[in-house]
Amino acid sequence: MKKQDKIIAIGGVALIIVLAILAVALLLNIDDGDSSIVKIKPQVTEVDLKEEMVTPVAIKVESDPDNEEQVVQEQVTAQAVASENKTAENEFYVKAACKEIRNNDNQMAELFGYWDEYQLDAVADIIRLERVRMLTKELSGSGEYYYYGETDANNVPNGKGLAIYENDTYYFGEWNKGLRSGRGMWLRIYPDNKTATVGSYSGVMEHMYNGQFKNDLPNGDGQEHYTYQTDQITGELTIANVVGSFKNGYYDGELYIMTLDNKGVTYDWFATGVNGSFKPCVENKISTTNKKPVWAKGEDNDHSTDDSDDGFHWMTDKENANWGIYSLKKPK
Repeated sequence: MKKQDKIIAIGGVALIIVLAILAVALLLNIDDGDSSIVKIKPQVTEVDLKEEMVTPVAIKVESDPDNEEQVVQEQVTAQAVASENKTAENEFYVKAACKEIRNNDNQMAELFGYWDEYQLDAVADIIRLERVRMLTKELSGSGEYYYYGETDANNVPNGKGLAIYENDTYYFGEWNKGLRSGRGMWLRIYPDNKTATVGSYSGVMEHMYNGQFKNDLPNGDGQEHYTYQTDQITGELTIANVVGSFKNGYYDGELYIMTLDNKGVTYDWFATGVNGSFKPCVENKISTTNKKPVWAKGEDNDHSTDDSDDGFHWMTDKENANWGIYSLKKPK
């Protein structure tokens, strides 16, 4: 065999050996495919509010690829911007005349879902959890609110949405151009001191309005409701329910009123509101203490033990003013 042929033969054998080694290496690195595909299941229930979650955000950076220090600095800057705009690509949660949530917003999505399905028992439990109450505490004194819901083309709350305010206060319902408008439920709880004094009512545990809104206030048909710890009630006639018509948060129109005392006894009343005052049930009738009959007791209140009860609740003109939903009345 010629010298040249020997070199070619040796080279061919070497090439075959190299190819064999590469083939073995490839076989050793082949598995069932699971290691190359990772499925990440997002958290939807338990959320640690102390953990920051960074969502990748597409950022266009003009840079010099030959300047390694500049590239590193731009990467750090991009990560910081992404951290500050964690929800920028999620159009269902927005910052629009409201405070951007700095933590994972899954707890708001969870609360939104239960409220949307009208599972109010679950809502009542969730809003008392510390991980959710931390959100309302963060807003203390800011005048801002957290929002999760539908928006318009200008990224303003529009459609169905959930707002969390300071002082353990919430609104779920319809919005129009950033204002509560349409059907909705406003709710405030008092979990820290167990009970509270709201206006002139003591022993309050929850205060709720469920009904029509317009221009951010109760306007139209709705229901106001208080939940009490009855042994903490001090007033003789404490309102528990008002069903009827409202105007800018004030009682306005035909009303059904239920009162409660500290013995748990309820009474039903009927009245007519006029922009926060009550129309007298009997015209030109006035007591010796300058009071007028403004509520008429319902016919089914046969449990009354007051022999002097004439079927009316009386008020002076001073008392008969500015009646409405505490915290949701338009200032006069």
